[in-house]
Amino acid sequence: MFKTITHLRLLAAPATAMLLLGTLLILEQRHFDRNSALLLALLTGVAVAEILPVAALGLVFVALVLQTFKVVPLVLLSGVLSYAAIPVVIFFAVIGWKSRHRWIFPAAALIFAGITTVNWFTDQTWINIIFGSPIYGRGLLRTLTYAFLIFGAFAALNLAAWAVGVAVNNVSRSRKAQLAAEARLRETATELALEHERNRIAMELHDVLAHSLTVIVAQADGIRFIHRAEPESVEEASTVIAEAARTALVETRRLIEGFSAEIGDQPVHGIDDLGTLAERLSASGMPVQIETTGQPRHMTPMQHLTVYRLAQESLTNAFKHADRGKGTRLHLVWTAASLELRVRSALIRGPESPPEDPPSGRGIAGMKARAAAAGGWVETVWGEETFEVMAFLPSAGPDQHPDQHPGAAPEEPRLRALEGATP
Repeated sequence: MFKTITHLRLLAAPATAMLLLGTLLILEQRHFDRNSALLLALLTGVAVAEILPVAALGLVFVALVLQTFKVVPLVLLSGVLSYAAIPVVIFFAVIGWKSRHRWIFPAAALIFAGITTVNWFTDQTWINIIFGSPIYGRGLLRTLTYAFLIFGAFAALNLAAWAVGVAVNNVSRSRKAQLAAEARLRETATELALEHERNRIAMELHDVLAHSLTVIVAQADGIRFIHRAEPESVEEASTVIAEAARTALVETRRLIEGFSAEIGDQPVHGIDDLGTLAERLSASGMPVQIETTGQPRHMTPMQHLTVYRLAQESLTNAFKHADRGKGTRLHLVWTAASLELRVRSALIRGPESPPEDPPSGRGIAGMKARAAAAGGWVETVWGEETFEVMAFLPSAGPDQHPDQHPGAAPEEPRLRALEGATP
């Protein structure tokens, strides 16, 4: 809309010139003859002032000088209303001016006022009509006083037109700057959204592939050693590998096709899937014990997925960095307003070996970012013999779905306790 107004603005000067021409011809009952030369010259300046400001100012200057030398008829014949076009020329010239030399306009306003004053006093008949009595021969001081009053009036009109033009330019520049800032803000918001989506996809792929590939590698390594001694275990290991690979393939395909894992009435993975996750890792050589304390509460699909991903990343880290033989303990603590997730694993230490540094990478940072997005937090505790991940997530409600009306009978818990849980 602003661009449309800008294009239409270029027609304002010619339209104003035509309007002034029609108005002055009607008011002064003029015809197109020699006496209209000054009027036509000034109105031509108005029409081209915004597009060719220098030419417009030059045309006004030449027309006034020609009137001073009586090449153009004097004021009485040219008409006093013709001079009303001079401030209009200055106004449109200021709007169309692109150069830095803006001092030209106040200077031109004063010069035009001075030449106009000279032209008025050159026409003795006109000046005597204006003041109702002869001016010449009544004293130099009186004549100069009248001249100063006329000059001041024209200078004030011309300078006022210049000031209005400057104000319009400032408003236009402010509007353009605002539109440019809004455009940059939209571009920045789009870039941030794209970066957020890339980070989300990267975090999802990390969680999916890190876990699945860890299980696959562990099972594949195991097959190399047991395929002769325990051939019956090869089929079980192959099943785990196929299941892990299939799960990774399905979730990766979902991400590539653009389906968000956080959107939907049902989560892609939830708390009920932790049992399957534990069985897969247990079959790979790291026993996982799941305990549940408290009554499960309602949680949103995003919270379901968050709990699953936090547990998946924690167990995968434990599988890679902890003592698999001692197993890992996963504890879910339900309260009226939150869920606490604790994953504790034993460190690998020799008789005299110092504790290793915590595993580095984007795993822990990704878990913290994921928990924060769901309104919770993640902390890690590095002890002498154990490494523990603690996560906190607020529940969607103590006993009811968010859509349930207050005072209604509480629904049955939407989540079942995991097998082997102790409510």
